Amino acid sequence: MLNIQSVTYLQGGVLLLENCHLQIFANQRVGLVGKNGCGKSTLFRLIRAVIKPDNGEVSLQSGKTVAFVEQEIVNSAQSAIEFVLDGDVELHRLDKILAQAEHDAAWFEAQQRYEAIDGYTARARAAQLLSGLGFANAALEQPVDHFSGGWRMRLNLARALMHRADLLLLDEPTNHLDLEAILWLEQYLARYPGSLIVVSHDREFLNACVNRIAHINDRKIDSYSGNYDDFERARAERLLQHNQALQQQQRQIAHMEDFVRRFRAKATKAKQAQSRIKALERLTRLAPLSVEDGHYELQIEAPERSPDVLLRAQDMSFGYGDHLLFQHVHLILQAGARIALLGPNGAGKSTLIKLLTGEIQPVTGSLEWAQNIRIGYFAQHQLENLDGKATPLQHMQKLAPAQTELDLRKFLGRFGLGGDGEDRPVASFSGGEKSRLALALLAWQKPHLLLLDEPTNHLDLDMRDALTLALEAYSGAVVLVSHDRSLVRAVADELWLVADGKAQLLDGDLEDYKSWIEARRSSEAAESKPVSQKMQPKTVAKPNKKALLSKQAKLEATLASAQRELTESNRRLADPATYTSCPREEIDRLSALHGAIVKSGVWRIKRLPVFDVHFV
Repeated sequence: MLNIQSVTYLQGGVLLLENCHLQIFANQRVGLVGKNGCGKSTLFRLIRAVIKPDNGEVSLQSGKTVAFVEQEIVNSAQSAIEFVLDGDVELHRLDKILAQAEHDAAWFEAQQRYEAIDGYTARARAAQLLSGLGFANAALEQPVDHFSGGWRMRLNLARALMHRADLLLLDEPTNHLDLEAILWLEQYLARYPGSLIVVSHDREFLNACVNRIAHINDRKIDSYSGNYDDFERARAERLLQHNQALQQQQRQIAHMEDFVRRFRAKATKAKQAQSRIKALERLTRLAPLSVEDGHYELQIEAPERSPDVLLRAQDMSFGYGDHLLFQHVHLILQAGARIALLGPNGAGKSTLIKLLTGEIQPVTGSLEWAQNIRIGYFAQHQLENLDGKATPLQHMQKLAPAQTELDLRKFLGRFGLGGDGEDRPVASFSGGEKSRLALALLAWQKPHLLLLDEPTNHLDLDMRDALTLALEAYSGAVVLVSHDRSLVRAVADELWLVADGKAQLLDGDLEDYKSWIEARRSSEAAESKPVSQKMQPKTVAKPNKKALLSKQAKLEATLASAQRELTESNRRLADPATYTSCPREEIDRLSALHGAIVKSGVWRIKRLPVFDVHFV
């Protein structure tokens, strides 16, 4: 389907991709991985033909279509569901044709295609996508510009998923999603009918929805079968085998060079020495393969002494106006506690973190901190508060003016900010680089308590792994909000559920939370149905055979009549004589009848044995 052949691309005169090869076949789900800045997003732009390679070719099979998520935040008065429906380009085109009063050959062709792509259920499918991504039913008719930037990015994602494309490109689709929406998206992509290339730094997300990994490293693309865990094992084995072969070759080269050095001038051995010189010239030398330039060794230290109880919340509540996010919260946070906050988007997880920092005050109840406690607080909005004109080194010097420049540079190097990164202004940094700087500033203060709100956003897998190891080794207390399940599993000892006006200990693990989400979705789906469609499980009526036979006979009579009418309308509409001998009103009547029968679906009813029918 997609063929990337000998592609080379230079960005700003710097070689980014060199002689890259990759083939994507039908129904493959590929995870595209590599350190930040290696060229993943650039490869997507090459596939979309937004840019052209400096050498080589990127070709898509003729007739195949590509869908992708727009990165621009759209301002539109269009309703959310209509915005998503327009993602199906073909359906939008057919709608325009079918809206015309002229029922010509193009109209009938459009009608048939509309039925073939199941156009009548498109609105229901769009609503299902929006529901899976966290939109309430009441929000579906709200205008796009009513939503915040994060929710508009979800609309862009739903719009891309609505597009029935042969190849779907997703660049960090989980960045603006909560865990609830990520779990839904995993299940959706695992069943996606086309091919998929997804860029993600979420290990569990990749494991759940891809069956192949394309790895960009050292300007090349290597392909591995399986999910991300399979890729890591295969790559480790490959590195080991390659380095073993390299060591063997180095020993062989050293032996040959030593022979040449000792016997080159000796007449009886000169011929053999010349033979070894030629062999060395012909030898294809193996280059050392090492792990990527993204290996970090983070260290977050806590003070040697810490109070037993860091903070205490008694009957705490918080809300905006008359709306309470949560109430009656009781929490005693002890030294060394490891808590992860879970819950739907907007339930109050980030708000609870802000309360614990003292940034906002509870509406009722009390919140007390131990004396002289140092709190390390990380949140995405803090990245925008960094001084864009200052360098990382200057940020560190403001924080620790007594420290030597060498010590500060070494410390920044642990967070991947060594070398040129120390002397660049923060305004030129990517989101990942800003996150690393914020973590470095936090770690330097040796806090008693870490409050982390989505710390892994924008971080690549190497940095996520390093942060996980650092938090595991950290001896202080941690309260964490994250949709990275690998991080939550490794760091948290307790899970707290923030939902439905409460914040309380969850008796279980992440699998139990997943079950809670599924039960909640089922309950909300049942509540959203009209009363006439809701199940009434309390009474079960015993089927009456005579009544069922009578009902089946009536249904079969209706079916036979509908099939006869459909056959006759098809015959007359297919006959050219109809359009020359019949008045326009009769043609319109036949078209309306045909459309009504097809839309009703009566003619598709299957005859079932009477005893298969039952009522609940």
